[in-house]
Amino acid sequence: MSASALRALAVAAAALAAGSALADTNLVAEGRRLYLDGQRADGTPIEGRRPGGPLLAGRDLACVQCHRPSGMGTVEGVTLVPPLAGDILFTPGRPPAGHQPRRAPGMALEDHAFRTRPAYDMASLARAMRDGVGAGGATFDLPMPRYRLSDREIAALAAYLRQLGATPPPGLEPGVVHLATVVAPDVPERQQQAMLDVLGRCIASHSPAEGSGRRAWKLQTWRLSGPASGWRRQLAEHQRRTPAFAMVGGIGRDWAPVHDFCEAEGMPCLFPNTDAPGAAPASSIYLWPGVALEGRLAARHLLDQPAPPRRLVQVFAPGDIGRQAADAAFGAFAAERKGARRLDVAPGAPLPALTRDDALLLWLTPAQLKVFAGHPPKLPAGIPVLVSATIGELDRVSDPGAIRTIFSNNLRVIYPFDEPNQRLARMVFNLGGWMSGQGLALARETERTQGNTWSACLVTARALYTLPNPASRAALIERVEDAYAGAVSTAFPRFTLGPGQHYGSKGGYLMKVGTDGKLVPDGDWMVP
Repeated sequence: MSASALRALAVAAAALAAGSALADTNLVAEGRRLYLDGQRADGTPIEGRRPGGPLLAGRDLACVQCHRPSGMGTVEGVTLVPPLAGDILFTPGRPPAGHQPRRAPGMALEDHAFRTRPAYDMASLARAMRDGVGAGGATFDLPMPRYRLSDREIAALAAYLRQLGATPPPGLEPGVVHLATVVAPDVPERQQQAMLDVLGRCIASHSPAEGSGRRAWKLQTWRLSGPASGWRRQLAEHQRRTPAFAMVGGIGRDWAPVHDFCEAEGMPCLFPNTDAPGAAPASSIYLWPGVALEGRLAARHLLDQPAPPRRLVQVFAPGDIGRQAADAAFGAFAAERKGARRLDVAPGAPLPALTRDDALLLWLTPAQLKVFAGHPPKLPAGIPVLVSATIGELDRVSDPGAIRTIFSNNLRVIYPFDEPNQRLARMVFNLGGWMSGQGLALARETERTQGNTWSACLVTARALYTLPNPASRAALIERVEDAYAGAVSTAFPRFTLGPGQHYGSKGGYLMKVGTDGKLVPDGDWMVP
């Protein structure tokens, strides 16, 4: 065969391979849309029904609703939702390794059908999806719909499932899980060190031993420097040099650049100590929504007044996290108060003349509050005044009564934490003994950071211990979402997670200053 003919054959083979790769890519994309969104390639919703039930369509039928983003399934009541990621579906089922349950003589153990079935192929997968009959002939439980899917759609779903968990994620090695924690320069060094002391010792004490059959946990510290505009580049360089499977804990005042990095990478970023987390997290799970929650709590309080104000006068530094609180407050307020207006004032700038149609919201740091208190404004009788406990660090002040003298009984402190005495008692009970054994001590200035970090470590540890095989970042996020215990030392009185819930605490108190100068709740816990 001539050289030119050989070259022609090579070009043709390359073209066929490229066409096949494109076809596979398109097929996986179609399968992803079916699995995650319940949509066909043309954007129309898939259809199906459960036995005896009405016709369902779209997102209600998406596989992800039960099998989760990882494809590793879950438990719903007494129903086991089996895994189907990667090659699991296309290899024979197998019983779990290890000790077998006890049974009386003469009794046979009937395992779940998905553990004893033969491997699926395209024909049996089509029957399963359309008729609800598994590869071994067992009829699926009621929650499994019977779908109206074409052969092309069955093939697309199979292509998508095959690639779930097929590629090991960065930072995951045969004997090691590499974890990272991020330290931003915009928080005091004492807070940074408090986080690092607790997290480092907790990870070391809970990590499986090398050679135990489980992956050991190796923690690295990624320190950021300079202005926030350069942090994302620094994070990418850290990940390039020493890839991490997930971030745990961490600390930073404004977390937006780290949040954006985590979401872009699909990296689980779990429970950082920050008061300004990112919006709409998918890969990140936070202790609370941050000062934006305080803004929504302020709006709810004002809207519940007999005569809600019409204008929000908000004092905050434009480059600080107070802007997030101010934006959230006005957004929630204006959504229900027709004709609402907003006036933003920088710290140190003179306030306008206020009327009874105004509310004054202060998103100020301790230093800014002190300056403000030194030149108190004249306020009309009855005008609401709201102050952020988080930004003003009023949860760490032993006697906040000094600010009451400025605003009399108009003042309310937005307080998203547990009451001070209850929080400290709970942390001493759950955390004090461990810290003492580690040579550490709870301190009023850092106890919120210490308790939150300890809880972040415990919840993450439980998730890592139950990580399935094949392990994936999506599976880790799901295990954290399903956490039922461990967050016993956070600063919050109520802390719950669940599928799709990526903020643990979701409410707060409105506090007033009591006659003894201490903060006391003015009403029940609020969820805006």
